[in-house]
Amino acid sequence: MRLRETDARGRRIVIDGSMAKGGGGFTYLVNIVPELSRQAPRHRFKVLCADARVAAALAPCANVEVEYLGALGLLDRLRFTYRRAGRLAREWGADVYFSAGEMAPLDAGCPTMAAFRNPNVFTLGEGQGLTWVQRARVFALNALARLSARCADRILFVSRDSASWIGDAIGLEPARRKVIHHGIDVAPWRDAREEREPHERGYILSVSSVYPYKNYVRLIEAWVELAKRRPDVPDLVIVGDEPDAAAAAAMREARDAAGELAEGIHLLGEVPYAEIRRYYRGADLFVFPSYLETFGHPLLEAMAADVPLVAADIPVFREIAGDAAFYADPFSPSELAKAIEEALFARGAAEALVKRGRERVTQFTWRRSAAALLAVLDELAAGDRDGTAAPVAEAVPFAAPAPELAPLRIAARIATAGA
Repeated sequence: MRLRETDARGRRIVIDGSMAKGGGGFTYLVNIVPELSRQAPRHRFKVLCADARVAAALAPCANVEVEYLGALGLLDRLRFTYRRAGRLAREWGADVYFSAGEMAPLDAGCPTMAAFRNPNVFTLGEGQGLTWVQRARVFALNALARLSARCADRILFVSRDSASWIGDAIGLEPARRKVIHHGIDVAPWRDAREEREPHERGYILSVSSVYPYKNYVRLIEAWVELAKRRPDVPDLVIVGDEPDAAAAAAMREARDAAGELAEGIHLLGEVPYAEIRRYYRGADLFVFPSYLETFGHPLLEAMAADVPLVAADIPVFREIAGDAAFYADPFSPSELAKAIEEALFARGAAEALVKRGRERVTQFTWRRSAAALLAVLDELAAGDRDGTAAPVAEAVPFAAPAPELAPLRIAARIATAGA
């Protein structure tokens, strides 16, 4: 009877975006939610946000209810996920609970799916130079993600590469791994009527939140090396918010070390998402030097904007960009410099990269992503769990934590001490 009633009124789907603050999480929510709404007008979606920017950026849709939870630190998010979220889902009559992050409630009263997108949670921040507080936080998030992997009915990955290495690392059976690539709406990125970002000189662009693994220090070193032998090299423009103060400081130190060449390096900080296209449209080249990603949405943005592309030679970037990029060892500034030089100055290279990018990016659309996501959500709502998920009835509420949850609360308190 429950399924017949659900079919008559459409599904009720909770989308938990409480972990999204910026970067890929922000991009995902503000694009996927309107497309889900368009493709499933009889469904109702409740979107939970803990960042006012996400809530404000979501386009109004008749069948979408946005609930702003207020800013949540790690402890707040633990309380919300394991105390409030399940009750909220049950009271709303949710058919599926989809968490766009690694944490999902244990008592939602319906099938659940979590998305594993943050690579640092699964590498435990190795090689990132994390402080002990940051390491405690990552270890806590890793344990919580493993809890989700045991209890959720499906785990969503945004690339085959991440589904493989993360899934294997946590022992997740293949039947519960779902891979859905991100998408992009190409048309706005190619709108010739839109004004380009003014800049006195041509420029090489890189866009991403600033963390150690984004590899901006080596990108700056590569640009300096190239500028010393090619005075006509375009400026370097880096756009992105700076949540990691140490990584931002290291980036500025690298710029200062460039001496007189530093005037060609522009660190712009955060730019509103709505204005990002102008920066792409004016760029001579886009470089994505990051050595740790689960997807890499700026690759799609560069291809959509007809900007030639240089990327770190890592498996997930080859999965996304294919032959539409020149690749370089992300740990070698010299190799990065050579790839940038070839893309900019080799005859016909930039044009060839743009042509390949135009073809490649057509494989990634939000329409396709939303359709695939809806298929999984409807499959779960219809009760097709494959019998693989751990029984939710056995889960213990956060207020009376099971033994494995107790150390997580301790780690969370350590991680947020002095925050």
